[in-house]
Amino acid sequence: MNKQKGVTLISLLIGLLIAMLCMVAVLSIYRTVVYVGADSRIAATHDTQLQNGLTTAQMLLQNAGFGLDPTVRNVATTSISLNSTTINALVWKELDAIGGTAHCYGLADIAVSAERQLVLLKGTGCQSSGTVTYNVTAWSVERTLAHLHDYSADKTNLAQIGFSGATASTTTDKACTPYGEGEINTVKHPNVTISAKTSTNQTVNITVCLVNIVVA
Repeated sequence: MNKQKGVTLISLLIGLLIAMLCMVAVLSIYRTVVYVGADSRIAATHDTQLQNGLTTAQMLLQNAGFGLDPTVRNVATTSISLNSTTINALVWKELDAIGGTAHCYGLADIAVSAERQLVLLKGTGCQSSGTVTYNVTAWSVERTLAHLHDYSADKTNLAQIGFSGATASTTTDKACTPYGEGEINTVKHPNVTISAKTSTNQTVNITVCLVNIVVA
């Protein structure tokens, strides 16, 4: 008499257990891949925004002192009030080539919700005479140059961009040309440095030569 062989309940349970473990492993790998992909996209977007924003900031900042007395230092790093909040900003003054009207602008790294933004500021009531912030009654955001993700370890959304070199100094004031191109003479100009953090927490320093301002 031949004995019949079939699938027992125990073998079914073992098979189900192995299948479930395989599914859990696959889902875990999938979730990891998705997270890594999402983080990579966020980091790439952050660094692209930062690069584009810094490039635009350089071009805007080189207008500092345009059309005004070149011996007057129409650039400064100072605290200003923006929407009832005190922030640090790099501000400068320039003259409209067409209308001959003075304009006060600034760059600042501000917190907006859970991100940082590099913004171009504009001041109302700007005058051609006096200091760079003379008669500025209010500052407002002219446009956003870059949206920056919060990469702080404790997620406190700390500032990622800083400015230095606007104050007169024998170290920062030196002969220079925009973007390092052209012949450098002995005339000294303010060299403003913009420092920024990348997605990998590396510091990038960009120095801008302000040729419209001459250091006496």
